[in-house]
Formats: sequence, C-alpha cells, structure tokens
Amino acid sequence: MNIGRQRQGEPGFTIPEVALAVGIVAFGLVAVFSILPFGLTAQKDNREETIIRYEAEYWFAVLQSGGQSLEALDRVETVELGLGIGDVYRVNRFDLDESGQAAWPVDVCGWLSAPDNRVPAKYALVSSINGSLFDRLNGARGKQGHYLPGGEFAFGYILETRIKPEGDKGTRLSLTFHWPISEDVEQSLQAGQSMAGLATNASTRLANQKTFSILTTQRPRPALSYLNLDSRQQKFMHAGLAGEIVSIGDLKARFPVRHSLKAWDGYPRRLVLNAQGGVTVLTGVPIVENGVTTGYEWKKPGEIANLPNLREAMGWEDQGLFLQVAGQQVDYPIARVNLNNGHFASLSGGGYVPTVPAIGEPYRISFLRLAETWEDVLSDFQRFGLVEGSGGSYRYGSVYDSPASRGMTNAAGNVFGVMLDAADYWPAQSPSTNRTCSAWFLE
Repeated sequence: MNIGRQRQGEPGFTIPEVALAVGIVAFGLVAVFSILPFGLTAQKDNREETIIRYEAEYWFAVLQSGGQSLEALDRVETVELGLGIGDVYRVNRFDLDESGQAAWPVDVCGWLSAPDNRVPAKYALVSSINGSLFDRLNGARGKQGHYLPGGEFAFGYILETRIKPEGDKGTRLSLTFHWPISEDVEQSLQAGQSMAGLATNASTRLANQKTFSILTTQRPRPALSYLNLDSRQQKFMHAGLAGEIVSIGDLKARFPVRHSLKAWDGYPRRLVLNAQGGVTVLTGVPIVENGVTTGYEWKKPGEIANLPNLREAMGWEDQGLFLQVAGQQVDYPIARVNLNNGHFASLSGGGYVPTVPAIGEPYRISFLRLAETWEDVLSDFQRFGLVEGSGGSYRYGSVYDSPASRGMTNAAGNVFGVMLDAADYWPAQSPSTNRTCSAWFLE
C-alpha cells in the first residue's frame, strides 16, 4: 500500500489584497475618464480654431476681390448693417426672389466692405465652408435653423468686419469671428435680437471669438448705382455690358443723331416749342400732285390718327438726350416723353426760345451737345469711373444694380443707403445729383 505525502497548497491573494488592487485600478480609471472630456473638448476647440483660421484666409481674399460673384458666398444667410443705436438694417438671403439671390454674393462683399466711418456695424451669419460634410449638410440652412438638436455639432458663426482707411498706408481690414451658433443664439436672432447685440452684450455674447487683421493697399470705393447717374449716363451704361470694349465708331452707331426732316416712317417732323419747355411735334403729310410730292401739310398730333405706317416721333429712350432746334444754338435736355403719345414732350434746363406755332422748326435729337465730341464725353465718363481706356478703344465699367440691395431694410421699412460727401469718391469725380451709396468695394 502506497501512502503518498499530501502536497501543501501554494499561497494566493487574499480578499483584502484583491479589493485593494481593484480599488487602485478603479481610482486610475476614474482619473483617466475624468480628463477624457477635457481632451475631447480640446480636440473640438482645436478643430474649430483651425476652421476659423481657414475661414479668415478665405474672407480676406473675398473682400479684396472687388466684389466677384462667388457661389460659395451663398452660405451667408443674413447680413446686418448698423448706422447707429436702433438703426439696424437686415436682409435674409432666403427672403429674396430668384434675381435677388443670384446677386447675393456681390451684395455680401459690397455691404461688408463699407468703411467704419460710414457704416459702423457690419455682421453676417455664416455656415462654415471648411467644416465636415455632416456640418455642411446639417448646419446653417436658413429658415430651418443653424443648429442640430443640442446645438453642439453644426458649425456656424457670426462674422464682424472692420474697414478702417489709414491714409497713405492703405486700409486696415479686421475680421472678428463669433461662435458657435447655439439654439439659444438662433432663438434670440429669430426674436429680433441684432447680431451686434449678441456679439457685444456680456450676457448674450457667444462663447468664442477671435480677431484677425491685415493692412491692405486697397481702399473702399463707393459703388456707383443708377441712382447716382444722370439720365444721359444711365443711357450710356445701359447700351453696353460691363467689361465690353467699344470704339467711338461703335458708340456713334449705338447713339445715332436723328434729324426730324429725314423721315424714318415716311413723314418728316417739325416741332413747336413754348416758353415753358413744352414740345409739340408736327407731322408733315405729303401733298401729292400727279404722283409727285410737291410739299407737306403740317398736322398737329390730333389730326394724324389715320395716317398709314405712322410711328411715334419720340420714345422713352430719348429721355436724357438733347433736343437741338434749328436756328437755336441751345442744347435742351429731354426730361420727359409722353408715353401715350410720343408727339408730346417736355424739356428741362430753362431759357426756352419759343418757335412759330403754325409751322414749327426742324430739330434733331443727339446724345452729344452741339459743341461736344465723343472724346469729350468719354474723358468725362472716365472721371466718374464709367469707362476706362484711350486711343479709340474703351472698356465699359460696371454699375451696382442689385435687387437684393432693395431688400436691406430697417424696422421702419426704409431701404439702406448712406449719403456721402464728394470727398468719398476721390480720386473719381463725385456724382452731381445723388450721392446715396449702398455698397463699397475694396479696389
């Protein structure tokens, strides 16, 4: 019978030792987990800082582009301009019609490039172009809101611009970004709170803000609109496209001199001018004898209703041109043509020399004054910035004419516009009639 020795058991961990080890591990995990949110927050902040830096580079380039139509600016939903306390103008891209939305990118540049001494507050509500695809699909989307539930992931911001001319140095261009757009911020904006109020009020200020600044050699130039042009300048600009190159021969063909005795519809014309500047055009009805025209009987407008092929003597397109009466060395600006009967018109300028009522006088309608040449006109238009060039070749400039600008209104419904001084247009010549400006571009 084999009798073996019973093997002694090896000692193991006791329950207190295991409990102590688990406690140490748990303590370490608690410490790790406690700093994990800080790491995630730091990662999120770094990501946002990187996006903001890219956005700053983009906006510096956009504002210095002189108002190019960039499709990426459609992500700007709202622009807000402040002229003083309580005088806030705002327009939302999604409230505009199709034509207004098409011009939106140029308008955004024009509004945000205004000098601080004319428009102190300039803000835009923007969704980031540099965020993730998820952000771009679910971020700033107009009337649907700028935030996802909880307001943590979609990335949008409020952009504030500062444009400060610094004399011969150029212009100080500063961009301040305020973010993120949370649900509370969105609701405040929908309730009528201004972006300026949200950005500057300590109780409503957005969590983060960062400012970038550069000095550029460009200067904010007022954009000419048709409001700033007289009738003749408007007519000239409507006759060409921005950037189109024309010669003086081209312009002569577009603005031909029309002589009243050279019948364009088979009937020569004369006019009767009274002392108040009223014009009545007489129509020459041929006197035919044996198939030969021997003269004309001059009829008043009410006596020519049944004449075949008769056309109007003047039309709306003649407004702003000059009427020159035979025997008078005077240029009469055509102020208004009766659109119901183009044989009646009124002049402006005063000093009218009445004609003989019975037979009237021949006349001509011309874009140029009597002692004026096309070289004179184009030299004058160059000082306004309407054209550029010389040596017989000229390039059409551009006129700021946007439907969206009429949507920029304040609480009273007034359309945004600032009355400028002549010095604001230097070195260009300032408009002579209306110096209201609603957009500026860095040039």
